[in-house]
Amino acid sequence: MILKIASGRLFGHFLYRAADEVLKEFPDQSIYVAEAGFTPSGKIHLGNFNDLCITYALVKILEFWGYKGRAIVAIDSRDPFRQAPIFAPEEFKKKERELRGIPFDEIEDPWGCHKNFAEHFIEPVINSFSEYGLKIEAIRAHEIHTNPKYIELVKDLLVNREKVRRIFNKVREKAGHRKRYDENWIPYRPKCEHCGRMDENVKAIEVSEDGQFVKYKCGYCGFEGVADVTKAQGKPPFRIDWPIRWVLFNVHFEPMGKDLMASGSSFDTGRALLIEYYNRKPPISVFYDFFYWIPPEDLDRKVKLKFSKRKGVGFGVDEWLQYAPPEVLKYLIIRRQIADIHAESLKHVDFCPLDIPSYVDAYDKHEELFYNVIEGQTNRLAKPDIDRIIATYILSQVDLRSIPSKKPRRIPYGVAIEVALWMEDIDDGLMMLRRMGKLPKNATQLEIEDARKRLYYAKNWVKEYYRPSLPSVDDIKKQLDEKRLLALKAFIERALKIPRSEVDMNKLRPIVKEIANELGLKTKEIYEAIYLAALGKIEGPPVARLLKKDFMRRHLAMLVNEI
Repeated sequence: MILKIASGRLFGHFLYRAADEVLKEFPDQSIYVAEAGFTPSGKIHLGNFNDLCITYALVKILEFWGYKGRAIVAIDSRDPFRQAPIFAPEEFKKKERELRGIPFDEIEDPWGCHKNFAEHFIEPVINSFSEYGLKIEAIRAHEIHTNPKYIELVKDLLVNREKVRRIFNKVREKAGHRKRYDENWIPYRPKCEHCGRMDENVKAIEVSEDGQFVKYKCGYCGFEGVADVTKAQGKPPFRIDWPIRWVLFNVHFEPMGKDLMASGSSFDTGRALLIEYYNRKPPISVFYDFFYWIPPEDLDRKVKLKFSKRKGVGFGVDEWLQYAPPEVLKYLIIRRQIADIHAESLKHVDFCPLDIPSYVDAYDKHEELFYNVIEGQTNRLAKPDIDRIIATYILSQVDLRSIPSKKPRRIPYGVAIEVALWMEDIDDGLMMLRRMGKLPKNATQLEIEDARKRLYYAKNWVKEYYRPSLPSVDDIKKQLDEKRLLALKAFIERALKIPRSEVDMNKLRPIVKEIANELGLKTKEIYEAIYLAALGKIEGPPVARLLKKDFMRRHLAMLVNEI
């Protein structure tokens, strides 16, 4: 049933419209190719996931409709190193100057866990694909640049570089750029045989008539040599490399950042090259605005930074999986909407780790809406709205086959946090959920496993980002009379003498009962005082759970000195 729904013409969602345009622009293709890309200059973050998520979602839509699709990610692992990530080891940072210009995949991994610098950032992302349900073929730059067809395409452009120059200059002139490519322009960056550098400072001087050999002079070490294009002893600049990839892989769709919408951009010149030189249509594109990082310590939310691989700003693609379900990240990207894919970009995402619980809540609400729609409970909605609800949910899933026919009963993230605060481990957390009535006795295996995962995410989130708002002494004194304050102080002093690992209710109950008898109070009054001091409310988990947590022991110890 779900597959039948997914196979509909859900044109209220922008990606279904984009898929339809791909079919209209490129009819009768044996296989449709969608490309994503990233450069491993640092941590591959959630902003880069825009490319991966949108690329694969479009391929899935084409497959829903009965076409063959292929999703690829081209990884610019041979790009030249420019600056060390700010989070790199200090010893590596000291080598920054001598490494500048060296291809990423020829630099040692400064952390010593991968075969080179590039793989340190590539591998975690590729390894996470299965968890996100992304069937994307990763193709590294070396594999591309040594492809015989690619080599022939490069040689051809080098031979006909004057025609390419005119095409590019026409685009730049139309865009109002004053700078032009001059008559000596050679669109190739040789790799210096002597020092191994391969960037714009290694100047191409002359090209053989057949385009195979490029004479150069290195601006770093002064070496003069000849690079053999057939041996990938260099590479074209990105403006050339990118459209060649489109031809090489016969790309029909590629999402990209909104900065590439600008006139004269590398997308603009690449598109012109495909139309005027290769006499073929450029890929259909969807543009997106970026992810922005709101630091968790900035509670006033005044700081907003663009995600950055090199600066380590933002979550890594693999890092997200520590704190929230993969479907939720896909949902954050897929839920954005645009009316015109050619003239508009998908809205930016302001991301703060403190907001992860609200992201999960938003996904849960959308899931409920999805099931209401397919069960016919929302007849008043217009078709575009229904399309968006259905498409957003379906394209967010890891595996369509895992979508149950009825809405699963999920543990709200807030409840998972509440339990994660006090549980000993995941199994203990599941037991707490059952006692609270949050995990039904007749829960399916799928629901139990989902609860287990949510406790895992919440446990990690609590450990990293939970900042408890604990009651102050003044708050407590306003709510407790002198006798109950004395009882509270006596309990804390005695309870904190019990080592954390030995705390249990069998040891705490006698203490509470003894104090109650001494002061003529009910045990219930003392427990309420403890909860008010610890949590700011008159009830909570068993007191033993509170006293097993270091942050709570510190809080109670501080109160004893001030009561």
